[in-house]
Amino acid sequence: MSVSKRDSFVDIQYITYPKELDRKCISCGSPVEFLYPSGGHGYTDFQGKIKEIRKFYCCTNPDCELHANPLNPTPLNVLPFKQFSLGIWKWIAQEAKLYKQKPALICERIYDQFNVKISESTIRKYINEIDAYLSNQIDKRTIKILKAQGRIILALDGQKPDKNGGALWLFVDLISNRVLKIAILKSADHATLHALVEEILTFYEIKLAGLVSDKQGSIVKMRDAFYAEIPHQYCHFHFLQNLWNHIEVKDGNLHKELSKAVNNLYILKVSKTTKIFFEGIGKVPIREVFREVEQSLRTLVKTRTRKFEHLRGVEVYERLSRYVEEMDQVLEAEDSDRKIVRLMNKTADSLHRALKETEKHYKACVELYGIFQSIRKSLGKELDSKKVEANEPSVLKEEKLTVLDDHFEEIWEKVKGFGGFMEKSQLRTFLPQKDTPANIIKQEWVRLYYSYRRGLCAYYDFPILAKTNSPMETKFSQEKSIFISRVGKEQVGSQIRIRGEHVLKQLYAGKQEIKEIIKAMGTDYDRAQIIKELNALVRRTKEETKLWKNTIHETLGLKSVLAKGKKLPKNKSRDKKNNFVG
Repeated sequence: MSVSKRDSFVDIQYITYPKELDRKCISCGSPVEFLYPSGGHGYTDFQGKIKEIRKFYCCTNPDCELHANPLNPTPLNVLPFKQFSLGIWKWIAQEAKLYKQKPALICERIYDQFNVKISESTIRKYINEIDAYLSNQIDKRTIKILKAQGRIILALDGQKPDKNGGALWLFVDLISNRVLKIAILKSADHATLHALVEEILTFYEIKLAGLVSDKQGSIVKMRDAFYAEIPHQYCHFHFLQNLWNHIEVKDGNLHKELSKAVNNLYILKVSKTTKIFFEGIGKVPIREVFREVEQSLRTLVKTRTRKFEHLRGVEVYERLSRYVEEMDQVLEAEDSDRKIVRLMNKTADSLHRALKETEKHYKACVELYGIFQSIRKSLGKELDSKKVEANEPSVLKEEKLTVLDDHFEEIWEKVKGFGGFMEKSQLRTFLPQKDTPANIIKQEWVRLYYSYRRGLCAYYDFPILAKTNSPMETKFSQEKSIFISRVGKEQVGSQIRIRGEHVLKQLYAGKQEIKEIIKAMGTDYDRAQIIKELNALVRRTKEETKLWKNTIHETLGLKSVLAKGKKLPKNKSRDKKNNFVG
């Protein structure tokens, strides 16, 4: 309960025991008696400056746990040691975390709307505390969820934001979709990862039901060495991406060659001021006469590849083929002696030549794309359990592997012997290249499948259908975009290592959970835990910035000044390094 008195400067509020509790102890129900008032806490609210004096009470029951503890269960209006009210704190939290406003704009908006003067640096400090508070509350919810759940399917992956610093490693439970741990690692060997996994299992007191990863060597080695009985699912997305990369590179070169051919057409590259005589038109710039054709051709080659869905080189080839076919039909009815028709015929000939030169690459891309989509369909399609004799995970798993084995054996039989490779064991990996023959790429796909095979269907042994950890890649991308928006530049590696933990936890929690936490903010404010989180932030910042300062030679300036007008000794050479003064 609040009782207000106002003098000429501030509103003084006396916070008494809640009226609805009728002076009864919140623990045992016994009467409470007044102990003493606080010294007062001055702060600023939306309504102006306030001084809050909180009256403390104690339970009269000597057996009660609160008998010797001063208490006043009235909800807080201001957090401990803060100069601005809880209401302002929440408002800043909403602006920063829900509406993604920057400190400078928050500072401006709170003054314009409420006439509250608060510095940008104070807002930055509050946002740091809000991040720490949100992480703390999200972790508490995660502990509660996992306690009821009892087991996890652990997905783990690393984010390398730049070349110089360490990588941010993210550990997520795919059953609850909660962040379990985030660590900055300079080296992620199998022993280091095992120690972190054990730390997670011990802290949350849970069992490991499965692993999902992109088949990094250190993760595979960790699983084989320490969790051999735990099913390990290899990410379907990364497997498909490894197949797709070979098509994408080849198709990218196809698009490049066709774009180059179009851009080098005479009617597109001739100077805009070059004029010639055209029958019925006069002497005019060539580019002006062919302006509509130029626009069509430039538009025709502008397209984008969509991962797993669409190839831009193939699309441009097909569009260009249709365009040239239409040109031939139109030009057939025209007078070939006209200057404009002669130039158009030369343009058509150049495009025919470009299509002929790239036809082989086009057909290879179309063939590989068709096979890829067939593989993708087989991998994604789940078997109808009603058609399988025993509806057991192990049976379904073997049936699925049989389907995939048949698919890749069919591919192998067609490319076996190409390049002298008669056995699968002879196949060796290589990076995607534009000139790699289609049959060699198919051989690489076969090799990739058998290297991934043991983990492609491990999800059948999971309590949920967890085939991939690709959502982690999405969260990494969202996190990076947030930091780019904040700092206004692409180089955000330091920010990711310093503050990435807070951002990722908030992204995984979701906007609705963040709203709920901010709304309930106050009674569960744990100052000791917030200070602990802020100290961790300071340590990460110091670690990240320790090499930023240039080495300063303290005596350099002194030596330079003293050397002025000083004559060099005659017996010493001017070429010696120790004669040089800063």
